Amino acid sequence: MRTQLQSFSSATSQWPDPAQWPIREWVAEAVQTLRDLPDWGLLGVLFGAALLGGGLLLQVAAAVRWLRAWRSRRLGSWGEHAALGLLAGAGYRVVARQTTRRYRVRVDGAWCEVELRADFLVERKGETFVAEVKGGPVVCDPLHTPTRRQLLEYEVAFEADGVVLVDVPGRRIRRVAFPLAD
Repeated sequence: MRTQLQSFSSATSQWPDPAQWPIREWVAEAVQTLRDLPDWGLLGVLFGAALLGGGLLLQVAAAVRWLRAWRSRRLGSWGEHAALGLLAGAGYRVVARQTTRRYRVRVDGAWCEVELRADFLVERKGETFVAEVKGGPVVCDPLHTPTRRQLLEYEVAFEADGVVLVDVPGRRIRRVAFPLAD
Protein backbone atom coordinates (compact mmCIF):
# COMPACT_ATOMS: atom_id res chain seq x y z
CA MET A 1 0.00 0.00 0.00
CA ARG A 2 2.86 2.33 0.88
CA THR A 3 4.47 1.87 -2.54
CA GLN A 4 1.16 2.62 -4.28
CA LEU A 5 0.81 5.89 -2.35
CA GLN A 6 4.41 6.83 -3.10
CA SER A 7 3.92 6.13 -6.82
CA PHE A 8 0.68 8.15 -6.80
CA SER A 9 2.32 11.12 -5.11
CA SER A 10 5.24 11.00 -7.49
CA ALA A 11 2.82 10.76 -10.45
CA THR A 12 0.82 13.76 -9.27
CA SER A 13 3.98 15.81 -8.87
CA GLN A 14 4.52 15.44 -12.62
CA TRP A 15 1.48 17.60 -13.38
CA PRO A 16 2.51 21.02 -14.62
CA ASP A 17 2.10 23.98 -12.36
CA PRO A 18 -1.21 25.77 -13.21
CA ALA A 19 0.81 28.90 -13.80
CA GLN A 20 2.49 27.10 -16.70
CA TRP A 21 -0.64 25.77 -18.38
CA PRO A 22 -0.89 26.71 -22.09
CA ILE A 23 -4.39 28.13 -21.58
CA ARG A 24 -2.90 31.07 -19.70
CA GLU A 25 -0.80 31.97 -22.76
CA TRP A 26 -3.83 31.66 -25.03
CA VAL A 27 -5.94 33.88 -22.78
CA ALA A 28 -3.16 36.43 -22.56
CA GLU A 29 -2.87 36.48 -26.37
CA ALA A 30 -6.65 36.78 -26.76
CA VAL A 31 -6.78 39.69 -24.31
CA GLN A 32 -3.91 41.41 -26.14
CA THR A 33 -5.68 40.87 -29.48
CA LEU A 34 -8.85 42.44 -28.06
CA ARG A 35 -6.83 45.40 -26.75
CA ASP A 36 -5.32 45.91 -30.21
CA LEU A 37 -8.76 46.05 -31.88
CA PRO A 38 -10.22 49.42 -32.75
CA ASP A 39 -13.24 50.47 -30.69
CA TRP A 40 -15.72 49.41 -33.37
CA GLY A 41 -14.05 45.98 -33.62
CA LEU A 42 -14.31 45.45 -29.88
CA LEU A 43 -17.98 46.47 -30.02
CA GLY A 44 -18.51 43.97 -32.83
CA VAL A 45 -16.92 41.21 -30.78
CA LEU A 46 -19.05 42.11 -27.75
CA PHE A 47 -22.18 42.29 -29.89
CA GLY A 48 -21.41 38.87 -31.42
CA ALA A 49 -20.81 37.39 -27.96
CA ALA A 50 -24.10 38.86 -26.74
CA LEU A 51 -25.96 37.37 -29.73
CA LEU A 52 -24.32 34.00 -29.19
CA GLY A 53 -25.15 34.10 -25.47
CA GLY A 54 -28.73 35.16 -26.18
CA GLY A 55 -29.17 32.36 -28.70
CA LEU A 56 -27.78 29.86 -26.24
CA LEU A 57 -30.11 31.16 -23.54
CA LEU A 58 -33.11 30.79 -25.88
CA GLN A 59 -32.08 27.19 -26.67
CA VAL A 60 -31.78 26.35 -22.98
CA ALA A 61 -35.19 27.92 -22.29
CA ALA A 62 -36.75 25.90 -25.13
CA ALA A 63 -35.20 22.70 -23.79
CA VAL A 64 -36.57 23.41 -20.31
CA ARG A 65 -40.07 24.03 -21.73
CA TRP A 66 -39.89 20.80 -23.72
CA LEU A 67 -38.78 18.82 -20.65
CA ARG A 68 -41.59 20.27 -18.54
CA ALA A 69 -44.16 19.41 -21.22
CA TRP A 70 -42.75 15.89 -21.56
CA ARG A 71 -42.91 15.40 -17.78
CA SER A 72 -46.46 16.72 -17.69
CA ARG A 73 -47.53 14.31 -20.45
CA ARG A 74 -45.87 11.40 -18.64
CA LEU A 75 -47.59 12.28 -15.37
CA GLY A 76 -50.91 12.69 -17.18
CA SER A 77 -50.56 9.31 -18.82
CA TRP A 78 -49.71 7.69 -15.49
CA GLY A 79 -52.66 9.46 -13.83
CA GLU A 80 -55.11 8.27 -16.46
CA HIS A 81 -53.87 4.71 -16.07
CA ALA A 82 -54.30 4.91 -12.28
CA ALA A 83 -57.76 6.47 -12.74
CA LEU A 84 -58.93 3.45 -14.74
CA GLY A 85 -58.45 1.28 -11.68
CA LEU A 86 -60.23 3.76 -9.42
CA LEU A 87 -63.18 4.03 -11.81
CA ALA A 88 -63.50 0.27 -12.22
CA GLY A 89 -63.32 -0.22 -8.45
CA ALA A 90 -66.17 2.25 -7.97
CA GLY A 91 -68.39 0.49 -10.51
CA TYR A 92 -67.87 2.80 -13.51
CA ARG A 93 -67.49 1.33 -16.99
CA VAL A 94 -65.35 3.29 -19.45
CA VAL A 95 -67.27 4.05 -22.64
CA ALA A 96 -64.66 6.25 -24.35
CA ARG A 97 -61.16 7.61 -23.71
CA GLN A 98 -59.98 11.05 -24.81
CA THR A 99 -63.36 11.67 -26.37
CA THR A 100 -64.20 14.97 -28.05
CA ARG A 101 -67.36 16.96 -28.57
CA ARG A 102 -68.02 19.96 -30.73
CA TYR A 103 -70.49 22.53 -29.52
CA ARG A 104 -71.52 26.04 -30.48
CA VAL A 105 -70.80 29.28 -28.69
CA ARG A 106 -72.27 32.60 -29.73
CA VAL A 107 -69.67 35.40 -29.86
CA ASP A 108 -70.97 38.90 -30.71
CA GLY A 109 -74.07 37.38 -32.30
CA ALA A 110 -72.13 34.92 -34.49
CA TRP A 111 -72.12 31.20 -33.78
CA CYS A 112 -68.68 29.60 -33.47
CA GLU A 113 -67.94 25.92 -33.11
CA VAL A 114 -65.40 24.78 -30.53
CA GLU A 115 -64.02 21.37 -29.70
CA LEU A 116 -63.62 19.99 -26.20
CA ARG A 117 -61.71 16.86 -25.15
CA ALA A 118 -62.50 14.91 -21.98
CA ASP A 119 -60.38 12.23 -20.34
CA PHE A 120 -63.14 9.62 -20.11
CA LEU A 121 -66.81 9.08 -20.78
CA VAL A 122 -68.08 6.54 -18.22
CA GLU A 123 -71.33 4.79 -17.31
CA ARG A 124 -72.65 3.67 -13.95
CA LYS A 125 -76.12 2.44 -13.06
CA GLY A 126 -77.56 3.57 -16.39
CA GLU A 127 -76.16 7.12 -16.15
CA THR A 128 -73.40 8.63 -18.28
CA PHE A 129 -70.71 10.87 -16.82
CA VAL A 130 -67.75 12.82 -18.06
CA ALA A 131 -64.74 11.87 -15.95
CA GLU A 132 -61.87 14.33 -15.54
CA VAL A 133 -58.61 12.99 -14.09
CA LYS A 134 -56.46 15.26 -11.93
CA GLY A 135 -53.15 14.51 -10.28
CA GLY A 136 -51.99 17.64 -8.49
CA PRO A 137 -52.83 18.68 -4.95
CA VAL A 138 -54.49 21.95 -5.94
CA VAL A 139 -56.26 20.93 -9.14
CA CYS A 140 -57.92 17.94 -7.43
CA ASP A 141 -60.13 20.38 -5.55
CA PRO A 142 -63.44 20.83 -7.43
CA LEU A 143 -63.65 24.36 -5.99
CA HIS A 144 -60.31 25.34 -7.58
CA THR A 145 -61.43 27.91 -10.14
CA PRO A 146 -59.88 26.46 -13.34
CA THR A 147 -60.96 22.93 -12.39
CA ARG A 148 -64.51 24.05 -11.56
CA ARG A 149 -64.81 25.92 -14.86
CA GLN A 150 -63.51 22.93 -16.78
CA LEU A 151 -66.06 20.63 -15.15
CA LEU A 152 -68.85 23.10 -15.84
CA GLU A 153 -67.87 23.26 -19.51
CA TYR A 154 -67.90 19.45 -19.67
CA GLU A 155 -71.38 19.31 -18.21
CA VAL A 156 -72.67 21.85 -20.75
CA ALA A 157 -70.88 20.47 -23.82
CA PHE A 158 -71.31 16.74 -23.32
CA GLU A 159 -74.92 16.86 -22.13
CA ALA A 160 -74.15 13.90 -19.85
CA ASP A 161 -75.95 13.03 -16.64
CA GLY A 162 -73.10 14.61 -14.73
CA VAL A 163 -69.38 15.00 -14.24
CA VAL A 164 -66.98 13.22 -11.92
CA LEU A 165 -63.58 14.38 -10.80
CA VAL A 166 -61.06 11.59 -10.33
CA ASP A 167 -58.56 12.61 -7.65
CA VAL A 168 -55.68 10.20 -8.33
CA PRO A 169 -53.41 11.14 -5.38
CA GLY A 170 -56.38 11.12 -2.97
CA ARG A 171 -57.66 7.88 -4.57
CA ARG A 172 -61.24 9.11 -4.67
CA ILE A 173 -63.94 9.99 -7.17
CA ARG A 174 -66.08 13.06 -6.58
CA ARG A 175 -69.37 13.74 -8.33
CA VAL A 176 -69.79 17.44 -9.10
CA ALA A 177 -73.15 19.00 -10.03
CA PHE A 178 -73.97 22.51 -11.19
CA PRO A 179 -77.37 24.25 -10.87
CA LEU A 180 -78.01 24.68 -14.57
CA ALA A 181 -81.31 26.10 -15.80
CA ASP A 182 -83.13 23.78 -18.21
